[in-house]
Amino acid sequence: MHNLSTKSVFLDFFNFLKKPNDQQIEISTKEKIILLFKFLIFELLITCIVVLPLDYIINHFIKLKSESYDYKFNTIYMVFILVVLLVPFFEEIIFRSILRYNSIFKGKISREKWNKFFPYLVYSFSIAFGLIHAGNYFNISAVFYLLSPLIVLSQLSGAFVISYIRVRLNFYYGFFYHALWNFVAAIVIPSVMILFASPYIDKTTNYTLTIEEKVFFHLNETQTTSLDLRDHKIYKIEVTQLYLQDILDLVYGEGKYYVDKYIVNMKFF
Repeated sequence: MHNLSTKSVFLDFFNFLKKPNDQQIEISTKEKIILLFKFLIFELLITCIVVLPLDYIINHFIKLKSESYDYKFNTIYMVFILVVLLVPFFEEIIFRSILRYNSIFKGKISREKWNKFFPYLVYSFSIAFGLIHAGNYFNISAVFYLLSPLIVLSQLSGAFVISYIRVRLNFYYGFFYHALWNFVAAIVIPSVMILFASPYIDKTTNYTLTIEEKVFFHLNETQTTSLDLRDHKIYKIEVTQLYLQDILDLVYGEGKYYVDKYIVNMKFF
């Protein structure tokens, strides 16, 4: 593939999906970076058009439950180190490093046999990569297992995109793309959304409730919890930098209600 037009890139990608082949392309570093950003835009569009609406529908059938991170792991620095760098690097080693015919395989299998076996290798490791992300949730219902391929659709599609990049370019570009995607999904998008979000305010003659969502936990800011609960009535709640789930557990008892993992500042009086 010498022509790097958008049409030729995605035509080659869809041919790769139909029958993966272990062939590399010779293009400049600039063209490789452009290719990565084309796929980044492609995946963002797929997420907006397919994944998010599908998640909305799935949430009508099952409430997905995931563990909240320890606060010290939910700072922007730890998210960058763990989610953007370390996790993608080790996942690429486990799921994609094998996807090239190299000196390790040359003495054990012929190129002809490798080419026949290669599509199954790509499919197997890509599907495994997607399904292993179902472990991010602790749902154990039959509905969850039935819907799990749709629940991890983003990871499944991403697995094939990164496999394509790894094969056509190399391991390091696959890792860079994986890290870039996690950076956008875990840091950039939540941070931008918070910029345009206003605090939730509900004010009546009987009470005032204010909830302000935060993206990350800040170690240099004090975490506080103040709860006035008497005779099964709540008179006051004032918390800073606490998971909304922890607030519900504090008020109603652990495990009675479940919400997504949001860090909030809350005032109720």
